[in-house]
Amino acid sequence: MTWRTAELIREGLGNLGSNGFRSLALAAIAAAALGGLAFMELRQAGELTQFARDYQAGGAYVAIASVPGGGLSGARCQSLNGVPGVHAAGAMRGTGTVTFPSAPGVLFQSADVTPGLLGVWAPGMPGPSGAGILAGSALAAELGIRAGLVARVEAAGPTYFSAVYDFSRRNPQAARWALSPVPAAGGFDECWVEFSPGAYQGGREMLAARFAEGSADPVVRPYRRSDEFTRDPAAEWANRPQRRGWLAVPVVLLALGLVSAWFRRSESALYLAMGTGRIQLAVMATAEQWPVVGVGWVLGFGAAVASQTFITRQPASDAVQAALATSGSAALLALVLLPWASAFVARGSIATLLKDR
Repeated sequence: MTWRTAELIREGLGNLGSNGFRSLALAAIAAAALGGLAFMELRQAGELTQFARDYQAGGAYVAIASVPGGGLSGARCQSLNGVPGVHAAGAMRGTGTVTFPSAPGVLFQSADVTPGLLGVWAPGMPGPSGAGILAGSALAAELGIRAGLVARVEAAGPTYFSAVYDFSRRNPQAARWALSPVPAAGGFDECWVEFSPGAYQGGREMLAARFAEGSADPVVRPYRRSDEFTRDPAAEWANRPQRRGWLAVPVVLLALGLVSAWFRRSESALYLAMGTGRIQLAVMATAEQWPVVGVGWVLGFGAAVASQTFITRQPASDAVQAALATSGSAALLALVLLPWASAFVARGSIATLLKDR
């Protein structure tokens, strides 16, 4: 018997609609498998993205330069703010301790800072408005002050507090400091620089060379040291367990397709007995199974994105693209393999099938 392609497609669609429960069950299985793969990708990508953000927010790409005996050039440090790859840079020098009558006997550290240092210690916070002392959050809480208040400093008279900063993520010890913004002229103790991730390693070398021009043997150290306990998001992503899922999921779906074809082998045998070739059986199965896999992938991927959105509010676009590539590849491979299940299982002798029964 000779079939036209259009007739094979109509026959396959007819088989699809003749048993709605079977079709819905296969679509649900495809949705669970492909959606689960997409959700695993989204979940791990979201976790690693959040870790990378927290790691960077905690000062992962901050370097500190100093010179023996102090005297580091504040002007050179402040000028780094215009260098490509530098997010913020500023210098500081300690000026001893201060105390306030509202907390008698309690000493607080004081320091002079250039304006760029606040961008390193408290990124995202607005700069100070007007002249006055900048208070760390712990100092402000102990003294009961806020921005805009005037407090008395022993041996210095009334002092205006222009802002209160939260330094807990980048420099927790500065939370009890009283900071005085000063011009970058003169010598300072340290220069803090935050680089972009790609410029960090080269930036540390550049930092050492920059201050070596004016003094011997500058010391450049990372704010957060890397050791064997530090996570490597790139390595974790490259070695994720579901990276081969685009191969494993289609194999599982093919196994289910073979089981389904086995229970329908008498139907396939009837087609073969009528002269239908195995390639024509595969074309017919394509029309029957492609809608099932397509609907399953759309529902599964949509459910995975919706679930991750509910958990993390907004999945990153890179994570969605990675999940789309992995689950989409699995769906495409399943579309290629599944139609051949019926052609592989089919037997040509109806008599043999009746004897088996």
